This record gives sequence, C-alpha cells and structure tokens, in this order.
Amino acid sequence: MDWLKEILTNAGVEEEKVTNVVESVKKEVPKYYVPKNDFNEKVTEVNSLTTEKKTLTQQLEELKKVDPTKLQEEIDKLQQANKDLEAQGKKDLADVKRMSAIDLAIANSKTIDAVSLKAHLNLDNITYDEKTGALSGIDEQISSIRDSKKYLFNEAPTDGGMPQGGAPKPEKTIADEIRENIYGEAK
Repeated sequence: MDWLKEILTNAGVEEEKVTNVVESVKKEVPKYYVPKNDFNEKVTEVNSLTTEKKTLTQQLEELKKVDPTKLQEEIDKLQQANKDLEAQGKKDLADVKRMSAIDLAIANSKTIDAVSLKAHLNLDNITYDEKTGALSGIDEQISSIRDSKKYLFNEAPTDGGMPQGGAPKPEKTIADEIRENIYGEAK
C-alpha cells in the first residue's frame, strides 16, 4: 500500500492521518476487491471456458448438419459390408478346406499326373462336409476317369502295353538313322 501513502502524502495529508487511512484501507479493501493474482487466474479461466464454448458450439452446429437418416444408412451399409466380408471369409475358408480334401483324394488315387486328373474332374459336382471332412462325388468321377484315361494312373495297362517301370524301346542312334536314310532299312 505504499502507492496510497505516496498519493496521500503528495496531497498534503499529515503523516499520522496517512497511516490511519492506510490501515483502514487495508482492512476494508479485501472485502470489496480481489488480489490481482486471483483476478488474473479468473480471467484466464473465463477465456479458456469461452474458447471451449465456441469449440463446442461449432461441433454442435456440425452435428446439426448431419442428416440422421443418412448417418443411419451409412451405419447400415458398414454393418452389411462387415457381414459380407465375414461371410466371404467363411466361404473362402470352406473352399480352401474343400480343395485341400480334393487334392488329398487325388494324391491317394495313385495318379501319375495330379494336375491332369484334377483338370478332368467336375469340381462343381464334388461336395465337402466340413463336420466329417468327407467328400462325395469324387470317387465316382475318379473311377470313371480311371476307366477312360488309364494313362493317368500307376497301374499296369491291360491292353498289352508296357507295364509301369518296364524298359522303354531303345532310341535310334545316329548310325541307325544314316543306315535307314541310305539303305532304307532299319536295324
């Protein structure tokens, strides 16, 4: 309160009266005024709350612009897309299991060319039971292919051909080809 003493002294008030006035002011001022630090804290708090209010008001206005029916439609689309992805994932997994079972059945069929055998199968007519792991429709198709395309299997042919693992006919040598071209005869 030195500032008050200085003002009163400059105004020509006696020293004793200045002291009495300053003491009275010290007692009364806290009743009517707040300290500067408290005031500054409150001003900062008010400014912060004002900024927050503006931000929340802007957000509220943005939310008011959103059409609830469109928002619900978007939610429904996303939920449906999620269900579709889940169903597709299950279907893909079932297809992988089915194809693995088919490949295993082909491997167990004693074929010498699994790719060719698989190409001759009608995969749409083969069903797979996920619970039991059983295939249906493949055994009939493999039997039919075994009868009509015997060359795809590791079995001795019954038509008088060379059995599996037999010695092949020796290839012609260059000398044989020359003799055949010159003399017209094979050895």
